[in-house]
Amino acid sequence: MKIIPTTVFAFLLATAASGHQSPTHEHAELAPIPAYSQPFGVASGHASLKAARALLATFDEVTKAQFMFDLNAANRAAWSNLPAGIVDRTGISIGELSETQRGLLFEFLASSLGEEGYETVAEVIAAEAFLSTDRRAERLKWNPENYWLSFFGTPSAEAPWGWQFGGHHLGLNLSIEGNKVETMSPSFIGTEPAVFTLNGVEYEAVRDMHLSGYAVFTALDASQQAQADANSVPDDVLTGPGQDGTIPPIIGISAAEMTADQRDLLMKAIREWVSVQPDENAVLRMAELTAGIDEISFAWTGTDEVNTPTYMRIQGPTLIIEMLSTGGNVGDSAQGAGHYHTMYRNPTMEYGQ
Repeated sequence: MKIIPTTVFAFLLATAASGHQSPTHEHAELAPIPAYSQPFGVASGHASLKAARALLATFDEVTKAQFMFDLNAANRAAWSNLPAGIVDRTGISIGELSETQRGLLFEFLASSLGEEGYETVAEVIAAEAFLSTDRRAERLKWNPENYWLSFFGTPSAEAPWGWQFGGHHLGLNLSIEGNKVETMSPSFIGTEPAVFTLNGVEYEAVRDMHLSGYAVFTALDASQQAQADANSVPDDVLTGPGQDGTIPPIIGISAAEMTADQRDLLMKAIREWVSVQPDENAVLRMAELTAGIDEISFAWTGTDEVNTPTYMRIQGPTLIIEMLSTGGNVGDSAQGAGHYHTMYRNPTMEYGQ
């Protein structure tokens, strides 16, 4: 999941709207989010705590009450990947932040996700900026300022806490305990468009995820491909927002029936999602999944084309990954450029529980 060139672009917003009609700053501009940095050290629970405290220090108590909730508040599970014009959000949006606070927000995300995850956020927000000039943008509130941050529990080195950041095509839920990242389940990553150019910068959002799955499928022989066939492309991912606790039936081919090289490709595909979180948990998570690889199944239907209906599911006792290419677009400006929904879950550790 990489921005192809490293050059930067500027995207100015004349007006902005949030899901709950929040005020915005007329002077504010949202360029591609600032380049990845490590102002509080290597991304980790410890760095995340320091970055969270720096950001929170800029708000008064009344404002903090807007986006700080109890650890197990009901709205923690009420997130959505839909546009702000369809689903209102709780929390505080990018559009409600001052320029200084925006900078601290992105430092928090860099400290909490690491470079892979931070690039993912950059891609999703850039895609939203692309859609913001579409004829449907005003009604659906496609706007890169319409992404919300919430904290659950008070950021602490001793007590568990979590944070949520999302909006259209994004829902990241990370949980921290003992000053370490414990899980990023559940998290949704999507995009429309997937392959696009904005102000001279080329993007391929979510394409690495798609191609990693296709690499597994094409490495299988004909008999294995028949076993891996997912048969049909669902209307949407089965374990997305609002589907906490859903465990789809096992389909596809077991990794126990794969060769060593095929299993390596499967683990590389899994890593595309796991590496969104910091290495302090991603490395442990990959080791855990590698040890239990014989219990993981892989299912696929579709092609490697960006705008053809395609579905992948990778599933085990502690893992559900879904990747859906819808094969169509909502925005006129994105026609033929791809539309993806993906989901990552550890059903045994949702929201850190």
